[in-house]
Amino acid sequence: MKEKGKSTFYTVMEIGVQTVVLNLLFLLCSLPVISVGASLTALYAGLRSMVKREACFRAFFKALRTSFVRATLVWLILLPLTALVLFNAVSILYYYQPGALLPLILSVLFAVLLLGITTTVFLFYSRFEGTLWQLLRYGGTLYLTYPLRTTLIALLTWSPLSLFFFPAVAALLLPLLPVFLFFYFSVVSTAAIWLMNHPFAQFARDTLGMDIPTAPPVSDEE
Repeated sequence: MKEKGKSTFYTVMEIGVQTVVLNLLFLLCSLPVISVGASLTALYAGLRSMVKREACFRAFFKALRTSFVRATLVWLILLPLTALVLFNAVSILYYYQPGALLPLILSVLFAVLLLGITTTVFLFYSRFEGTLWQLLRYGGTLYLTYPLRTTLIALLTWSPLSLFFFPAVAALLLPLLPVFLFFYFSVVSTAAIWLMNHPFAQFARDTLGMDIPTAPPVSDEE
């Protein structure tokens, strides 16, 4: 909703600037690599606050601080598994032999599954609290309950990683670098929040016994 006294142009420009800054903050805070999980959780939290016309940068840094330990643990659990599966898939692709099609397909499907669960966990954590086990369990449950939209979100979120495996493609897409730097992750994450809005509401009612968006966070107790 447009704030009283602000023109439409001012509101659009403000949202545009916030989108760019959040995208840059996500990339900057992801540079240590181990902090990618916490940074993505914070990006979701910041964008959700931006949509609500609340203090999005404050929400970003608050989520980054409060979610850092658990989000990082989730990332360190799922990242090595995903990297191993992706490396296996790329190795099969580069050294393809007759009869390797099935292992290639299985590796790709398993990698997509892990990426989907990883992304859904951070989306969930940006909206609810939970123990490490709860985050993994609820993230996996949500992914398997809504496989199409969560897979789409995961593929869009992590597709830039494929550029590391295919340098020739990365060279071709080099002119699009400003898009990734300033807009890509914020836009994709905003779409992810929108796509998961109804699933989260239904999951909260059916599984957590909550009525969101006014519901309190998930309890750490089972």
